[in-house]
Amino acid sequence: MLRSLRLVLAAVLLVADVHAVSVRLTADDGDRVQLALHPGDVLRIELPARPAEGKQWSVSGHAPPQLTELGAAQRVFGGRMSNQGSSSFAWRAISEGEGELTLVYGTAASRAAKPEKTYTVQISVAGEPLGPEEAHPQPVSRIEQVAAYERTAPCGDCTGLGEHLVLYRAPGESPYLLRRVYKDAPGGTLTSVMTGSWTSSNGTADPSATIYMLTASSEASIFRLDGDRLIPLDAQQIPVPAATAFHRVVAP
Repeated sequence: MLRSLRLVLAAVLLVADVHAVSVRLTADDGDRVQLALHPGDVLRIELPARPAEGKQWSVSGHAPPQLTELGAAQRVFGGRMSNQGSSSFAWRAISEGEGELTLVYGTAASRAAKPEKTYTVQISVAGEPLGPEEAHPQPVSRIEQVAAYERTAPCGDCTGLGEHLVLYRAPGESPYLLRRVYKDAPGGTLTSVMTGSWTSSNGTADPSATIYMLTASSEASIFRLDGDRLIPLDAQQIPVPAATAFHRVVAP
């Protein structure tokens, strides 16, 4: 389960020739996160900070070479002396490979010696690398969100698995985002995010059925559209016994 590589809130941008998925992570995702991205995807992290105490987040060491930094900011809410603020970071995935991104929290001295908190993201990037001209493209339009679905399912080594799936469409491409939360997994709750692409077609076992195929670097899944539900299918497009269906939800 821990090798299985999904979002809180996500937006998809059409950028130059790259349809980049933007994944935003916050403290609500917990401090154990796995991401499976494609070159062009954007990772954004925003964590609460206490600026009046001189405490903020920073990157420990260097970000993985699969990422290029787009920016970082320290924000204060409610005036200069307010103790409510945030640390925000953004990177773009540019090449294949695996790495670990660690953020540390505290004062400048404590971050270097003994951080008060750490936030670690395991990152896997698969796909054709970006060229230099694509590493910092400017967004020109938004990709359309087609639908969002959720489901909960039993989990062998956690107390419950929650999944949130968002399907998007852009000219020539249909990306998706899948977020999985393994509650109370060994070592603590684990959040997993993956991006991929999806297609729809008529069924082979049932030509009147609409079939969705979701493909990512680490897995592929098949579903049949049944009203507001996505029914899991096997390779022969037969419903998987006892498998939990996704139910359509209204986007926030």
